[in-house]
Amino acid sequence: MCLAPARRFRCMRPGLARRLFALAGILIILLFLLFKMFTGAAIFMALKQAVDKMPEGVITVFYQREPLRILKIAMPVLCWSSLEGDSSGTEPSQIFWDSLETVVRVNLCSPSAVLRSQIPILTMLQPPAAVAVSRSSSSLTENFSAPAKTAFALPGEGLVIIYNTHTGETYSMTDRVERLDGRQGGVVTVAAALQEALESKYGIKVARSDHINDLNYDTSYQESEKTARELLAANSKARVVFDIHRDSAKPREQSVVNVNGQNVAPLLFIIGSGSRRPPSGWRQNLAFATELSNKTNEIYPGLSLGVRINSGSYNQYLHPHSVLVEFGTSKNSTEEAVRSAVLFADVVARVIME
Repeated sequence: MCLAPARRFRCMRPGLARRLFALAGILIILLFLLFKMFTGAAIFMALKQAVDKMPEGVITVFYQREPLRILKIAMPVLCWSSLEGDSSGTEPSQIFWDSLETVVRVNLCSPSAVLRSQIPILTMLQPPAAVAVSRSSSSLTENFSAPAKTAFALPGEGLVIIYNTHTGETYSMTDRVERLDGRQGGVVTVAAALQEALESKYGIKVARSDHINDLNYDTSYQESEKTARELLAANSKARVVFDIHRDSAKPREQSVVNVNGQNVAPLLFIIGSGSRRPPSGWRQNLAFATELSNKTNEIYPGLSLGVRINSGSYNQYLHPHSVLVEFGTSKNSTEEAVRSAVLFADVVARVIME
């Protein structure tokens, strides 16, 4: 026999349980709706923002040090272009592209030429005109007379070392060809102009070699390493080493900048990370090249195109302040590149003094 209160409880429990479950269900539904309206919406927006930023994050993580890879993915034609200097003219790939250009009448190694072939209206845009000039050193530098030597003169051995790995590189606006095989091209004239400006204007001692290092183009860097070692052995206290080049595979409109009302060849600084054979201290070269580039644009805005990191070594492991400098492209005139050399001398002197 059950007591009356217990019996009443047993009779009421099923109904109470149903009411409690119903109330709990209503609360859960309300909480879910509130969560969906507020917290859920915030989470959804956060996830959406994360997805939207994913491409940027991937680029930042994997490509921030190699922006050229982004351009190559977007424009595969850039993969066919030279990034530094020229390629050996006897390479099968070069022969193939030259032959294909003859057939299709488009230079497939030039992105601008490909664009003009697909968008004819671009052909109406004419690049800045330039006058071909003689490559005689006297005629090139007569318009760039340096002021009297400054008060300071840094003593000692050659403080700046200059040489040319690709000695035959030249400027087609002047010489009508892009290379003078077995001879000294326009880049040697540029190196000489840089030396003259540093010595006459600032009294900075320069050790320069015009030895032809690219008689065999494929071994030019091995040959120029011997040249650089000889210069460093004779000038052990050298502060700076410059290997003077010019870029290639760029159209005329990308080969000139205007400084003080004159067309000059832009500068591009190349640093080798030595990914195939990591050289010690390449980051010192990178820091120095960055300093030069920043100082160049500080003094002459737009003259420097920045610093590019390539996978080669370019003999830069020989000195912690060794930089490959490209003065313009094959589409410049020698005169425009010489103007850049005279301007760059101001930058080098300022950096050395500081």
